[in-house]
Amino acid sequence: MQKVLPDLNALVRLKEQGLTDDQIGARYNVSGQAVNKALTLGGYYTQAVSREVIEKAIPWTIKRTEAAGSHHNSYLGKSVMAYLRVAMGDETAKDSHRLAAKRLRARLLRDDQVIDYDSHSKDGFILEDREERDGALIFRWPVGKDLPEGKILHAITLDEG
Repeated sequence: MQKVLPDLNALVRLKEQGLTDDQIGARYNVSGQAVNKALTLGGYYTQAVSREVIEKAIPWTIKRTEAAGSHHNSYLGKSVMAYLRVAMGDETAKDSHRLAAKRLRARLLRDDQVIDYDSHSKDGFILEDREERDGALIFRWPVGKDLPEGKILHAITLDEG
């Protein structure tokens, strides 16, 4: 079997030059995911945020099925998950996740909106105009539900910077 990627040291040098996983992958005719996996296995990427931690940041129980119709697989649902991974410092998030997170954040700020959830709708997640009660949260937090603390609260709070 032919070795396609260079050794870990070469990959790390390329990352330190500012190349993304996708850019490195293109040099060696492999996917960015293959580069990410090699760097993760080599210990370069170390901090992953689990699905359970991400779900603690979301104030609703999200519809999940094996078939089509799972709300976490909707366009906005995927963007929300990517945003939370990046906001909580997941070093294993792919470049596509980082881009989705950046776009969602920009949209929430630009359009002065928050994310809400309707379990009976087709896509589940919806964008609503921000109200005073929303403060700087990315979600329309349900009345009576306690806010999380620490890192999770920070992740769901927009700062202007």
